[in-house]
Amino acid sequence: MSQLQKSWIGTSSLTVTSTLYHKDSSVTLATTEEKIDEKTDRPYSIFTKNEKLAITITVSLSAFFCSFSTNIYFPALRVIQKTTEQLISLTVTMYLIFQGIAPSFWGAIADTWGRRPVYVATLFVYSLASVGAGFSRDYPMLLVMRMLQAVGSSSSIAVGAGTIGDISTPAERGGYMGIYSMLTQIGPVAGPILGGLISQTLGWRWIFWILAVMSSLLWIILVLFLPETLRSLVNDGSGYANPTPLQFWKRRYGTSSIICDPPTKHKREPIRVFQSLSYLKEKDVALLLVYYALQYGALHGMLSSLTKLFTENYKLNTLQIGLCYLASGVGASAGSYSSGKLLNWQFSKSCHAFFGTQGQLERQNLDPEFPIEATRLSFTGLWGIAFSLFTCAYGWCLQLEVHIAVPLIISFFMAFSSGYIFCTINTLLVDLFPDNSAAIIASNNLTRSLVGALAVFCVNPGVNSIGTGWFFTIIGIVILISRVMLIIELKMGPQWRRERLETKCESPV
Repeated sequence: MSQLQKSWIGTSSLTVTSTLYHKDSSVTLATTEEKIDEKTDRPYSIFTKNEKLAITITVSLSAFFCSFSTNIYFPALRVIQKTTEQLISLTVTMYLIFQGIAPSFWGAIADTWGRRPVYVATLFVYSLASVGAGFSRDYPMLLVMRMLQAVGSSSSIAVGAGTIGDISTPAERGGYMGIYSMLTQIGPVAGPILGGLISQTLGWRWIFWILAVMSSLLWIILVLFLPETLRSLVNDGSGYANPTPLQFWKRRYGTSSIICDPPTKHKREPIRVFQSLSYLKEKDVALLLVYYALQYGALHGMLSSLTKLFTENYKLNTLQIGLCYLASGVGASAGSYSSGKLLNWQFSKSCHAFFGTQGQLERQNLDPEFPIEATRLSFTGLWGIAFSLFTCAYGWCLQLEVHIAVPLIISFFMAFSSGYIFCTINTLLVDLFPDNSAAIIASNNLTRSLVGALAVFCVNPGVNSIGTGWFFTIIGIVILISRVMLIIELKMGPQWRRERLETKCESPV
């Protein structure tokens, strides 16, 4: 048996020290040492299906503010420009840049100190920044507040995916990631619609004040109810770390005939702030990140230019522009959700073909020989081709000024295909690095946000220079060529993954 196989199978039994809570009572059980056989059917997480769903929805709502804040004032850009007499589109670009950089820091903290502290701290920063943005008296102040908004909201993208990785096995992860991606994609839908309505009726400053109220309410929910899930701190969720007020109350004041030991002291690993950058040197990861970033940049370029192009071509007002974002937002949400369902089905099918049994469906660690790349990316290439064709068609429809329904329908399918791709790649990244899921998603967030910022910066000059049709045709061709990355990933990814695991096994502990 190879060293790599031994590392996957593990020892026959593990001694685990943990403090357990009975989920249906306030009775705290004593710290015990359990012999856990690797071959038993012990659940990977103590959370029930409904609890996992509740956690997923909660962290998804936190991540929702990231995309919601990016797009919410797109319909009001022209109004704000009249107010500040500055190039407000720069605030969108800077928001995306800081949205990409900040999670590299927060993800490293979340993988070391826990998920809860990061959620609580960053959403608090976001709420304060939203208040400040509403009171902005000049362009520099608005720009700084938007940067702080990005710092506060963007962490939830990486930490949210990390939380889902904590509580789910590969067999069920696709479904939860689909829900997570779907809810985060509601941001591009609700943002412009709500932003257009608020700007039209109350003024653009109220956009940010309403964001502050909404985020403050979610912050209270996170503080009161969201449990810590980082497995190095709480194992399967039964440990005690970064407690909610209810958990703290039960431990401190709960009555029990059993005397409890103090919580286990966990040795803190050093925070590796630049850990997310280290993943870029992994060849299989780099291919996935670049492919994702190009898709994200193309989609975000389309979204950011929609206000200008639809206003000029169809003479729409601010509220009508906001409603135009509905098509792409619904498409992205539908693509993400359907992707999650298909990912779970495909994983189950691959397990039956590879193992001949369902026994591996509840395991966290995959056999190194299991074709996880092919399992997750089965249909991604086809949707990538579809996205390329839809992108080209979208540009020419606007160039020729066809009926408004046509580009809106095309934008739905652009977003649907991209939503599918985003969900599959994020799920695969967590599969590859389940112990550092927040950091790997932070790495993805960094690359996609930088490319998205570049797209936002280039789209208007590009359209003005060569026309809408040719600009989006070039984008579509670039996306089509990038499919080569997926082909290389499917062919070489398994080998690179095994080499990485073998190197890790041979490294001294």
